[in-house]
Amino acid sequence: MKRHLLAIAVGAAFAATAHAQGASVQLYGIIDLGVAHFTGVNNGAGGTTSSTGLSSGVQSGSRIGLKGRENLGGGLSTLFDVETGFCAAGTNQDQATTYSGVGPSNGFCTGGGFMQRQAWVGLSGDFGTLQAGRMYTLIADAEGATDPFSYGTTGAMTNLSLAGIQSGFAFLRASQQVQYTTPHLGGFTGAVAYSFAPLTGTVPTSTASGSQVPRAWSLQGKYAAGPLTAGLTYLQMTNSTWTTNAGGTNDGKVQVAQVFGSYNFGVAALHALYERSSGDYAYGTTNGTSASNNIYWMLGATVPVGRGEVMVSYADTRADQNSVLQPSTVYGSSHQMALGYSYSLSKATDLYASYSRMTNDAHMALAIGSATDVFRGVPGQSSTGIAVGLRHLF
Repeated sequence: MKRHLLAIAVGAAFAATAHAQGASVQLYGIIDLGVAHFTGVNNGAGGTTSSTGLSSGVQSGSRIGLKGRENLGGGLSTLFDVETGFCAAGTNQDQATTYSGVGPSNGFCTGGGFMQRQAWVGLSGDFGTLQAGRMYTLIADAEGATDPFSYGTTGAMTNLSLAGIQSGFAFLRASQQVQYTTPHLGGFTGAVAYSFAPLTGTVPTSTASGSQVPRAWSLQGKYAAGPLTAGLTYLQMTNSTWTTNAGGTNDGKVQVAQVFGSYNFGVAALHALYERSSGDYAYGTTNGTSASNNIYWMLGATVPVGRGEVMVSYADTRADQNSVLQPSTVYGSSHQMALGYSYSLSKATDLYASYSRMTNDAHMALAIGSATDVFRGVPGQSSTGIAVGLRHLF
């Protein structure tokens, strides 16, 4: 009997070893905690207040995930990534508040729910990579890679870029998405994505009278070789009105065009991004008024200093009345100046500090936030943010 059990155990061990040779699964995550102080926060009564607290995910949203790859042979592999946010400072931390109906939900702080930061499976081979599930949009991928603050700290591009401040984070992540990325061709790659239901994650089986199901598609071309990275992205979302217009039909359309790039000179890397978005007559309006343009641009740099790097950026967003920013009463311009430093204690751990200031025109109401904290501002009032913290990757 003992010999029989031993044989089974040895056989299982060999089977596990054989499986491990063709497949790998990795548990990974980030835990980030920082003390952050924000001013110019909307107090809900038309005035401003300040907020100070221990935030989960100032530099990077705290998260945990599983990702893996299996070699199927013949150069073909299957791969997956599932990732959920968590509130390292405590469930539903007080530091983050609602901006136009969004913010921490379900106690996960980022992503919108369990395993909602990412959840996709795909195939990769000589033909490129095909993915399906919930993932970052192509415009968000470009913003995050170009931002000197990497979408984090108080200098995050998301404080005033379209992917960061649009209602429901509709252009940050897309559900029900299928995406194809070409192999590298002399430094060039291309990508195309289509989402069957980018906003809700569920394709409705029935809709209100005359309404349509939102859809989205996007294209991207990118060159990355040596010190230079440059690219173009285009995104279009159809049937995308947030509030049904006077005609009773959700048939609005929004378009986003994006140019981005960076160049590493060794002593410093320069980053730039320009983004223009526009909506048609129905998008974001309730009276059939034509929606107009929103222009966003950013210039920044990262400079290696000691065991860390200095990050600096200047960003500007300008919105026409009834632009694709929500609500449509937000129009004019906002400007953000940001300075930060990240000090590497090891390959997995760093200390960070940042300071940012936002100024708003009379009808703009944006406010400084972070990778997790999201605030509404007050029209015409400035906002600041300062933070220090510790991030560990595992």
